[in-house]
Order: sequence, then C-alpha cells, then structure tokens
Amino acid sequence: MERIKEKYTHELARFEVQRNNIRRLWNIQQDTAELLYTFVKIKKPKHILEIGTSNGFSTFWLSIASESYDAVIDTIEVDKDRFKLAKRNLKNRKNIIQRFGKAELIIPELLDKFDFVFIDAGKINYIDYIKILISKLKNNAIIIADNIISHKDSIKEYLDYIESSGLFDNVTLNIDSGLNVAIYKANKIR
Repeated sequence: MERIKEKYTHELARFEVQRNNIRRLWNIQQDTAELLYTFVKIKKPKHILEIGTSNGFSTFWLSIASESYDAVIDTIEVDKDRFKLAKRNLKNRKNIIQRFGKAELIIPELLDKFDFVFIDAGKINYIDYIKILISKLKNNAIIIADNIISHKDSIKEYLDYIESSGLFDNVTLNIDSGLNVAIYKANKIR
C-alpha cells in the first residue's frame, strides 16, 4: 500500500487538505479506503456504483484499484458544492462517471448491473438505496455500507433487511466507522 500512497502523493495530499479545511466533507478513513481498494483488486468488478461521492476521496481509491482492467465507476452526489469539488479532484481519472442528484432518482435510470457497490450517503436512506438496487445487482455483487457502527440507529432498518431478506450473506467489520460487507445471492434459497 505504501507504493500506492507514494505514487499518488500529490492527489492524496490534496484530499487531506480538503478534509481538514472544508466542513461537511464526510470522507472515509484511510483504513477504509485501503480496504475498499483491496476488495476491488480481489473482486475485479466491471461496474462499480458509489452512492455518496463527497469530494471524491473514496471514488479516487475505487478508481485506482480498478483502472487496469477497464472497470467503470458510476458515482452519485446530491450536494452541488461537493459534486463540483469532486469534479475538479477527479478530472484526470478516466474510468469515472459522475452523476449529480438524488440517488433514489438516478439509480432506476442506470442501465448497467453492478457487481460492486459502496454506500456512504444519507444514512436513513440506506434502506431505500438497497431496495432500489436489488434489480441492478449481479449475482455475487459485493455491497459495502459505511457508518454501520457510528450510525447504527440510522441504518438499523438497512441492516435488518440485509440480515433477514434471505438475499445476502454479510458481515459487519469493526473498522473505522464500521462497515457492513454483503454479498448478493440472487439464487439463494429463500
């Protein structure tokens, strides 16, 4: 991982400055970024969806992890200022499609099926996102949701659905704000 950090020193430094100086940037922690990177390297997803771009820090990590095999990342941000900031931060990345608006309105319009999803947006909306996403997931898609521990009351309905629907195998990881890693099982016996 040190080699990656060294290669992208300038970009990562810019994200760090923004994180420290701009209010309302809800970036993931470095350990979570590295874990996302690792999951993408292992899974090699072709179509990645990120709900909640912020200034593009997590998008950047998804992008560098997947750039070597022609993956496409669709990322959605609802806040205009964060969307514009991410646009500037990610201008040199070639495998990203940035979308501005509400995820619950954009997701139904997306034509691709996704094999990797990262959710880090409005916590009370996680349940809505996952229900809309079901028809957009490939079998064995990985869905990683952030803030599972730090916002456990806000995402309770999401977690209950993931655990009781019969559609997912999942585990919650006590890393940073907490991550739930779920694998969509389209053919799972219900």
